[in-house]
Amino acid sequence: MKENTEILSTRAWKIAEVLEQRFPGWDSRRYIIAMLIYRYLSQEMEQFAEDQPELVLHQARYRTMDDEEAEALTAKASSTIGFFIPPSGLFCNVYRDAPRDGDLGKTLEWVFSDIEESAVGYASESVFRNLSSHLAKDEIELGAVPRTRKQKLYSLMKAVSSISPEAISDMTSTFEHLLDQYSRPLATGNGIFEARLVPDLLILLVSRGTKSIQSFYDPYCGTGVLLSHARFRLAEGGCLYGQSETISEYNMARFFMFLIHLDPTRFSLAYGDSLTSYESFGGRTFDAIASILPVRKRWIGDDDASLVEDSRFSPAGVLAPKAKTDLAYVMHSVSCLSACGTAAFALCEGALSRERSEREIRSWLLENNLVDAVIRIPAYGLHSTTMHRYMLVLRKGRREDTILFIDASSQTRDKRPSFILISEISHIYNKRKEVPHYACLVDRKEVMENGCDLRPFHYVGRSIPCEEESGTSLEKAIEKTGNELASVAVSPTALASLGKELDHAPFLPVGNLATIKGGKNIRSYAFTDTPEGIGYVRTSDLACKSSDCLLVNSSVLRISPEVTTARMFDRDTVLIPKHATSIKSGRRGILAKRSAVDGNLLCLVPQEGVQEQYLLHAFGCWARGVWLKRIDHKGVLRCSDTVDAMIRVPSTGIQKQVSDTIRSLESSERLLHKRISLLRKRLAIRLEELMASIHDAPRFPVSAVAEVSKTPPCQYNKFVRYADSGTCVALRGCNVKHGRLDLSNAKRLDDTVLHEISCALLHTGDILFTVVGSPGHAAVIDCDDFYYLEPGVALIRVDKTKALPSFLYYWYLHSPDCRVGFSSEERQVDRRSIPFDRIRSFKISLPPLEQQRVIVEELERGYMARIIESEKALSEVHTSLEMLVSKLAL
Repeated sequence: MKENTEILSTRAWKIAEVLEQRFPGWDSRRYIIAMLIYRYLSQEMEQFAEDQPELVLHQARYRTMDDEEAEALTAKASSTIGFFIPPSGLFCNVYRDAPRDGDLGKTLEWVFSDIEESAVGYASESVFRNLSSHLAKDEIELGAVPRTRKQKLYSLMKAVSSISPEAISDMTSTFEHLLDQYSRPLATGNGIFEARLVPDLLILLVSRGTKSIQSFYDPYCGTGVLLSHARFRLAEGGCLYGQSETISEYNMARFFMFLIHLDPTRFSLAYGDSLTSYESFGGRTFDAIASILPVRKRWIGDDDASLVEDSRFSPAGVLAPKAKTDLAYVMHSVSCLSACGTAAFALCEGALSRERSEREIRSWLLENNLVDAVIRIPAYGLHSTTMHRYMLVLRKGRREDTILFIDASSQTRDKRPSFILISEISHIYNKRKEVPHYACLVDRKEVMENGCDLRPFHYVGRSIPCEEESGTSLEKAIEKTGNELASVAVSPTALASLGKELDHAPFLPVGNLATIKGGKNIRSYAFTDTPEGIGYVRTSDLACKSSDCLLVNSSVLRISPEVTTARMFDRDTVLIPKHATSIKSGRRGILAKRSAVDGNLLCLVPQEGVQEQYLLHAFGCWARGVWLKRIDHKGVLRCSDTVDAMIRVPSTGIQKQVSDTIRSLESSERLLHKRISLLRKRLAIRLEELMASIHDAPRFPVSAVAEVSKTPPCQYNKFVRYADSGTCVALRGCNVKHGRLDLSNAKRLDDTVLHEISCALLHTGDILFTVVGSPGHAAVIDCDDFYYLEPGVALIRVDKTKALPSFLYYWYLHSPDCRVGFSSEERQVDRRSIPFDRIRSFKISLPPLEQQRVIVEELERGYMARIIESEKALSEVHTSLEMLVSKLAL
């Protein structure tokens, strides 16, 4: 099935690209799906007919019979498979006669019309009703004249005819994947369909793990994907309801239900916008509602006076914005929910945090105790990292006064299979249990006091304090990392000596040093949970760049020992991912024991005289440093690409020294990253203690001790010009990170324009504060006449007679309103932008200047100096590692 899915999706997408190139401006995806459906129905009809005894007696193939002879099968076919196609209307025959057909579009319209008429009076009538008028009609969209229309349709039929019959026959299983391709625009990739994680999890949330849904409704069902998942949770006699906004999606959804053999009495589909055409199902209520809400849809909103008084939207007192329909669908769904029903929605972050009318709607939901849970899912479960990262769960009849927040976004690091993550989240939701740094229960009144902000990262992780983050324990951990660093340090002399040895080693092709093979993908039915199963290693099992162990075992999946299609490899086989993104991430490994290997991995079995760890490092250096820089690599590393890869091959003794040195340097990198993180946490704790000690000091707004301004955009942008040879640096918001200046991507200014942009010149003691993008980051300038500030960043120039710039800077790091986290995990900023007036009105506790100086000196000498020292050491280790690794490949 997986192979057929790949064939259909790849060929369908390729067909669309070819037709777009040949006929510019023609969006052919709808016609591709229609033609695939037509061929599938034709094959089903042929298979059914040739299984009939009367056709066997004739000893003839159905496609060669006359229509009059085949008429006897009409009633039997319509009652059994739901439709009838005469031999002359089969795809193969229409395609054969197409070159001589003067009006191919009209012929196809007649064929679909006949299929529709054959279902009248049978259970499948609702599936095929009016299908012919929308799937393959002879539209002007195909061209202004019949000749142009014929060219397009014939090209399409020719492309579809080249797909194997087996792939077409398996369309029942792969149609959902085709709908994925159909609903994503060709160029942007911003469609309405998400990966399987989203629909599976939505259905589990609304069913609460049972199979007892009597009625399920999707107000924005699109092509019916969510309905197909919900059918497995229907109770006996239950029914699915869905409403598609466009006629093409409505027809696709109807045919999808037919393909998955769902009884027509168990589903009801409607066409139209559920926000304005909501009477399709007679005002009934539903036990479960779920939907993947549209991202960029607009609606009429308050331009229609009747909607303001509509009983669905009026309880909140406001309507959702015209450009943001998320909460409009939520309000509509609440009105359709039964007394004890549950609703779940996949939506974007903005719906949970935007102000104005959307905040009032969230407030109404909270006041009426409807919000049951909010879940953040990892980005790897989605086609796009910017869409549907959140799920909102509502439930009527709640007795609890708490809201469950689950933040599963940290699971991106593990990239566990979606079914494991889904099981974890649904279990936590059903049990309503708290898990440290993963899930917590929060009183809804607290959420309302927090501006009705429903984003989980505001609550998860803070309610359960981490015991090990006390000052004493952190100092012990810092001392321990220092001792470990000393034990793995590599002397510069040894490093230089090793480099000279490598310079004299010859280059040899990898094909002469190892046997190179690819792994093989295994079908899902081959997996097992038994202890006797054989490990199945995938890309996600490989060691990441920060791992201290290169040995690889399968962490999750095992296959049955009886599987003969698996490709097995012995211990000490070197594994390298094929895909460019995984190679860039540094994933690699060595098999710890005999295992099956996934088809996305390359396997190198080293020959005698080549150590596996050295081969891993040398080949990895070639893949990252040489292959990735080629413009023709197409994103996938193939066995044929690796045969001629040139790497240095010193003696086995030098190979071992190189491997040990690289391992020591990588360990030093990891330990230094850990040490810097611990030092920053220790600084944050001490900073909090010192700020708490001055809580009795007078409090002033920032505007009383500093001038808050920004570079005038009109004056700066008019004259600014960049040059790599420039003396001075232009600072943007992205250059302010972790309380420091990061100049890695800073631009240099043309020296000839400096006098024109003097208004942007920075001086020692100036504080930079980011206000947009990732707001809340601060840094202090440490020199004169070198930095210029670009618009979009707040400049805080302190009156040094009232406050020390460094004290104000440290206060910004501590302030709960604008505190910057010292690690990526802590960097969860409250807002997308901070107004300048709010920065000026921040209240600061201001002790005398002498006390400020004492606080700053303690922080600078005791903590910041150690952080700077560790960062310098990290840079030196990284440079040494890159120098050594670069010598391994050509």
